Amino acid sequence: MTGTDLADRAAFLRRLDEAAEGLQRGTPPGVLAVDLDDFASVNDVLGYEAGDRILAAVAVELRKAVGDTGIVGRLGGDRYAVLAPEISAPELQELAERVRVALAGPIDSGGRPVSARASLGVAHGAPGDNGSALLSKAEMALRTAKSRGHGRPVPYESGMKARFLDQATLLEGLHDAVAGGQLELVYQPIVRLGEGSLTGLEALARWQHPARGPIMPGDFIPIAERSGLIVPLGRWMLAEACRQQEADWPETYVNVSAHQLREPGFAEEVARTVTAPDRLIIEVTEQALAEEAVVRTLRAVRDSGVRVSLDDFGAGPASLRALASAPIDVIKLHGSITEQIITSPRQAAVARAIAGLAAELGITAVAKAVEGAPQAAMLHDLGYRQGMGFHYAVPQPARAIPLFLANEALLTP
Repeated sequence: MTGTDLADRAAFLRRLDEAAEGLQRGTPPGVLAVDLDDFASVNDVLGYEAGDRILAAVAVELRKAVGDTGIVGRLGGDRYAVLAPEISAPELQELAERVRVALAGPIDSGGRPVSARASLGVAHGAPGDNGSALLSKAEMALRTAKSRGHGRPVPYESGMKARFLDQATLLEGLHDAVAGGQLELVYQPIVRLGEGSLTGLEALARWQHPARGPIMPGDFIPIAERSGLIVPLGRWMLAEACRQQEADWPETYVNVSAHQLREPGFAEEVARTVTAPDRLIIEVTEQALAEEAVVRTLRAVRDSGVRVSLDDFGAGPASLRALASAPIDVIKLHGSITEQIITSPRQAAVARAIAGLAAELGITAVAKAVEGAPQAAMLHDLGYRQGMGFHYAVPQPARAIPLFLANEALLTP
C-alpha cells in the first residue's frame, strides 16, 4: 500500500494480471491511467506538505467515483490507475467521465482549494493482453491525453504504439541534436502594419536530422518539454540568438519555457548571456503567469533591461488581473483570432478589445498569423501596429536578415 492507502504499482499489477486471466474467459477488464496536470507547480507554489494532502484527497475522490466498480491504485508520484475487472467499453468510458468530473472540482489542500484537473488514458482488454500490456496501453493513451491538453479521457488506439516508438526514436536523436550540430535558428520577421518596415524578429528552432531531414518544432518541441530537454534546448536558443544578433538588427524575441523559468538562477543566466538587453525580448506562455515564482523570475529578468512578451494571448487562461500585474511589455494576439477576424464579427471585437487593453496598459500588441492583405488592413483598423505571418515573410536564416534590413521592399506592406 502507498501513503494514500491505495495499492502500489506491484500490487495493482498483480490484480491486473488476475483480471487479464479472466479476459481469456470472455470477461474483458478495463484500465484508466490518471495523471494530475501540472502537479509539480503545486509543490513549487504550495509546498510538499500541501502536495501530499492533495494526493490523499485525490485518492478519496477516486474511490468515491469508482465505488464498487473497480480498484484504485497509485503507480507513483501523482499518477494513479483504476482497474475495472469486468466492464463493457461504453461502461468504461462512463467510468472515465465520472473520474474526470470528480477531479475537475477544487481539492482541499488544507484550507485552500486547488484545482486537481487530470488527464486520463483509457484501455479495454483485448485477446492476448496480460496485465502489463493492458496497463501500457492505458499509459500510452494517457500520454496522448496530456499532449492534447483538453482534459477529456482518451481511449487507446492501435496506432499509438507506433507513434510512441517513433517519438522515443526522436527523443534519442534530440539528445544528440541539442549536444551540437543539428539545430539552427531561423527568424520570423515582425513588421509595422501598413509600412512593411522590419520592427522585430522571432527566433525559432529548426532541427536538421541527419537521416530524416528537416523536423519541424511541432514534432520535437513537445518531446523536449516532456523529457526535460527543453531546458538545454532553450539555453542553446538564447545563447545562439544573442551570438547571432548583429548591431543593426531590431529587437529579437526568444521563446522561454516554464521549465526554464523554474530553474534556479535563470535571471542571472539571462544577464550573463545577453549582449544587448534593450534588443532582447523573452517570450512566455499564458500558463506561466499562474506561478508566482515564475512571475518573480520575470521581474528579475526585466530588472536587467530585457523585456517580456506574452505569446498567444486571447486563447488561454490568463486573467486580466494577471495581465495588469505581471511584468509584460508585449502581447501577441493568438493566431486563431487573427484567422477569424474577417469572417467573425465577434472575433474582430475580441481582437479590438485586446488591442485597446494593451494600449491602456502601455503594452505593445502584435498580431500573429497574418496571411493576407485584407487581414493586415483590418488589424490596422482594429488598433494593431505590428504583425507577423506568411503574408510578410516565411522564417529566414540569420544570413538573410541583412537583406531585409537593406531592402525592406522584400517585406509586403
